[in-house]
Amino acid sequence: MRRLLTQNDLTYLQSALEAGRFVLMERELPGLRLTVSTAAAPPVWGVPMLIRLERVRGHIYSTQYFQSVEEMIRYI
Repeated sequence: MRRLLTQNDLTYLQSALEAGRFVLMERELPGLRLTVSTAAAPPVWGVPMLIRLERVRGHIYSTQYFQSVEEMIRYI
């Protein structure tokens, strides 16, 4: 999955997270769709913005939130 997101994608995502901007990136391979976006975080997170990673593999959908690009990279 890491090959779906380039270093430029990760840099763009990090700068959007730091600036509090909403971004949405969609990437696809046969059998896998990846959507990465930024979103305002609820107060309980203790940070202003989060990264949302959505994965669809066939009929299986999952979503996960992260506080940083580094945390997301470790997950995927």
